[in-house]
Amino acid sequence: CLAQRYIVGYVDRASVGCSATQFIQGAILVIIVLLLVTRFVMAFIFYWCLAGHIVFDKDNQELHLPYRKRRHRKPKVLASSVANPNVSQTTFEANLNMTLLTSSRRNAPLKSDPFVIILVTCYSETIESIQKTVDSLARTDYPDMRKLLFIVCDGLVTGSDCPQSTPEAVISLISKDSNGQDSGTPSRQSYLAIADGERQHNMATVHHGYYDHSAGGKVPMVAVIKCGSLDEENTNRGRSGNRGKRDSQMILMNFLSSVNFNDGRMTPLDFDLATKIQSINGDVSPSEYSLVLMVDADTAVDELSLYFMVQAMKNDSKIMGLCGETRIENKKDSWVTQIQVFEYYISHHLGKAFESVFGGVTCLPGCFSMYRIKGDKLRTGRDKPSPEEAREMVPLLIHPEIMSYYKEYIVDTLHKKNLLLLGEDRYLTTLMLSRCPKRRMIFVPQAQCETTVPDKFEVLLSQRRRWINSTIHNLLELLMVNNLCGVFCLSMKFVILLELIGTVVLPIAVSLMFVLLVAAFFVGPTLPLYQLLATLFCPAFFILITTYEWEYVGWMFVYLAALPVWNFVLPLYAFWHFDDFSWGATRQVAGEAGGAKDHSNRHGRYETGAVVTRT
Repeated sequence: CLAQRYIVGYVDRASVGCSATQFIQGAILVIIVLLLVTRFVMAFIFYWCLAGHIVFDKDNQELHLPYRKRRHRKPKVLASSVANPNVSQTTFEANLNMTLLTSSRRNAPLKSDPFVIILVTCYSETIESIQKTVDSLARTDYPDMRKLLFIVCDGLVTGSDCPQSTPEAVISLISKDSNGQDSGTPSRQSYLAIADGERQHNMATVHHGYYDHSAGGKVPMVAVIKCGSLDEENTNRGRSGNRGKRDSQMILMNFLSSVNFNDGRMTPLDFDLATKIQSINGDVSPSEYSLVLMVDADTAVDELSLYFMVQAMKNDSKIMGLCGETRIENKKDSWVTQIQVFEYYISHHLGKAFESVFGGVTCLPGCFSMYRIKGDKLRTGRDKPSPEEAREMVPLLIHPEIMSYYKEYIVDTLHKKNLLLLGEDRYLTTLMLSRCPKRRMIFVPQAQCETTVPDKFEVLLSQRRRWINSTIHNLLELLMVNNLCGVFCLSMKFVILLELIGTVVLPIAVSLMFVLLVAAFFVGPTLPLYQLLATLFCPAFFILITTYEWEYVGWMFVYLAALPVWNFVLPLYAFWHFDDFSWGATRQVAGEAGGAKDHSNRHGRYETGAVVTRT
């Protein structure tokens, strides 16, 4: 009775601070939801509207339907066909299941087909892995004499449990030269390596010839064996000449720069490369090569991939780099490989597809990417260029500023070490995006490859430690690029900022996710819970309306079951080892405990003039 008679209301207990907090949370929620929806919509538009036009060829229209209508499966090679060299061509093509190919382009080059260098960097892989990679690249449906296999062995290294060293395995793949005679044992040639001190002077041998692939043709092949000096070989047995993957890439980039610039100075190794490349490829000058495909030595490339990548480059002169889809070959080897299947798939088909709409893929993976060495100068006006202007070329991959930053050998800060020692492939993408802002980086889903991923948890820990730490530092670098497209919340820079924050707070986010699930069990579902479920299960709907590969819906549930590993264990391990710059258990070498060490330490003093250069 008293309550009914005298209570007229209640004092509001929500303070101004609480109201402001709720407003900020609501605004952030709206922004995140809009970004998620935008990412899915843009990826959807990419597959239904853009993917088919990227590689369109008017002479072979049936091969380039919109991606949603192409049921392209990786050709399956029967072991009996490869083992039996006497099998007929018709039977071999049937065993390859090459239903999309009406005629091969290997022996029918067009004048518009550019010359392509295929760079394969090797370290401690097995002979079986290297041969599988090289053979898949040689068999790609592209004119054999417009491809050049460029293999670089990073030191006189023997992998664990390997009967022969990596250089011996690579040299065994080279057949005789065009005259049918052996080229003999090549001499050691000096070059400037990426190292500090006396190790800056390195030496390498160049072996040249042809690779006879399983499809019945031969492809020009050059193998660069980094061997070091005789003194280094005697004192550093097991890793003589080893300078890292970035140094292997710079051997090719420095060579291309020296042959494309009139004032370029050549080291003895550059001069030896120029002479031998020209001798095996019909007197084609090395300066005529305009594209580089970079592949790891444990990656098998699909037969049509190189054609699709080159076609994309031919269709759009603004494209300076692109990547294909990397799939997992050993997906059922262990639980460690199984949890990676969907992570690889969605990172390409959602992340890179979204970035491709804006032409700004932020990471071209080193295992399967193509770069334009040099390109036409972009024209802004409508006036027809003069013949001299039409022939004017601008350097892209060999841009002097890009090369200057990428070959930095004084790596003395935490930021530099993460960029140059752990994430060199992503850093190369960052440099090209920042120095060539009007050019494009895209994803070509029609180009596919398969790679071998870690099947042991300690190896996965080591790999993801390098990837996570280098990602954070590369995202910081991208935030300083002022030419990315968009404005404020609708810009690539804002997306990169959210990705950076999301990477750093992953352990906290997964912990709060479990708190939310427990609270929903006792209290009931809330709006954040519905948002979480939508975020987790929307990829399944995306798969069904774009690629139609329903098997990846099942792999999605395997991935979701391993979320504590992806979002808690791996990030915490990476953050705890922020100052570890070795490759850990990823690359094992015979006779050594642990994997490859970093190359930032100074050894002795470099003698000026030890490597003589000439024009």
